[in-house]
Amino acid sequence: MATNSFIRRFCRADDGAVAVEFVLIAPLLIALVFGIMCFGYLFGASHAVHQLAFEAARASVQGLTQAERVSIAHDYLDRAIARYPLLRPDRLTQGVLVSGGGIGDVTVTLSYAVDGSILGIADTLLGLEIASLEGRAFLAY
Repeated sequence: MATNSFIRRFCRADDGAVAVEFVLIAPLLIALVFGIMCFGYLFGASHAVHQLAFEAARASVQGLTQAERVSIAHDYLDRAIARYPLLRPDRLTQGVLVSGGGIGDVTVTLSYAVDGSILGIADTLLGLEIASLEGRAFLAY
């Protein structure tokens, strides 16, 4: 009889139900928060890379020669990246191409490596195959 009462008491007890529910729901909540953080970082860093490219292209118009325009664009990028907290200068690869002729133009290409960032961690865990963020700006003057 003591065994039957113990089994009845055990079946009716709800001690620890909240802990069990938390264990079932917590992985989903953590995954959701991690996904939101990764998407936010991707959106912010991608926007920053594109914005830097556009700003460098606009700044290069001040130069009078092709070499001066390239130099202005590189100098601008070296100074301006400090204003973007999501970007680290050592991960940014820059390329500036100025063409001459009757109508000049400048093309600024930037590549930002995401290794070591939250996006790099998500890439490792989920296999997103995002090695870098690319930004490009073309300006004819």
